Amino acid sequence: MKLNAFFRTSVLTAALVCGAAGSAQAVVVEKVVAVVGERAILLSELRARTRPFLAQIYQKVPPGAQQAQAIDTITRQMLQRMIDDVIERQVADRQHIQITSEEIDAALERLSAMQNLTIDQLIAEAVRSGLTAQEYRDEIRRQLLEGKLLELRVKGRVRVTDEDMRALFAKLQREERTQLGYSLQWIVLNVPAGTPGATAQLRRSLADRIAAEARAGADFAALARKYSDDARTREHGGDLGPQRPGSLEEPIENAAHGLEVGQVSAPFTYADAIVIVRVSARDASRFGTFEDVRDQLAQRVYTEELDKARRKWLDGLKRGMHIDTRL
Repeated sequence: MKLNAFFRTSVLTAALVCGAAGSAQAVVVEKVVAVVGERAILLSELRARTRPFLAQIYQKVPPGAQQAQAIDTITRQMLQRMIDDVIERQVADRQHIQITSEEIDAALERLSAMQNLTIDQLIAEAVRSGLTAQEYRDEIRRQLLEGKLLELRVKGRVRVTDEDMRALFAKLQREERTQLGYSLQWIVLNVPAGTPGATAQLRRSLADRIAAEARAGADFAALARKYSDDARTREHGGDLGPQRPGSLEEPIENAAHGLEVGQVSAPFTYADAIVIVRVSARDASRFGTFEDVRDQLAQRVYTEELDKARRKWLDGLKRGMHIDTRL
């Protein structure tokens, strides 16, 4: 669970934990969990900020070690976020940058319009999730303040290039392929354990030649019928048929995911064989062409680069500050 994703969306998606009463012997002890300059961050403050995330963890992660780890991770992430907030607040104070109630009201109007709700409905959603109206406004205030600081200190350093967008598009396509169905052909050259080295090398040379011929335009199915040792698929041109993600062994799937439709892999070792695969079909991508999603890619690259620039800026500020984390 990433904090940045939460802050970029809306606190409406968070739910607070209505904790059950502890035992009569339970005592809540206040303590300092971090010091930033002269500003102390208290345990009670940290608990208040983590409550929305804890609700999600309790709902989605089963009790036990996994849940404990998730709670620890989100707590430490939130503490780092709170440290960032303190630093940003201190910078804003020095620069006399403030967020007015009118600006918060305007942000609420924009949020309500985006979600097709009235402002009262928007706040009611926050209240139903467990947040108070004031906590909701406080989170909006923090986001608006950070936006002003980024506008002043960071945004001028962010550049989005066509190369960046194309690199992201290729990455998204690769990631998507792991979720798409596809059809596959293969050629299998058996190299049993104990095969003499000279014989194994001949098989490797044959595999390289077959792959080269296929990549040069030779009929893959004909090559499979001529050379493949897999009796089940040989007469069918090496056709493995339609596949779903996870249906084949990882080395085969990894090779397939790296191929465009019609492309042929380099020979690779799998079990006691050398294998060559060809993707003959793949389910349609939801992305369309690069031009179809250029605007969305530009926005995502900008957001990622802005976050990197923000992180670099904050890290630079931290090097000149006393920060003591006690969690």
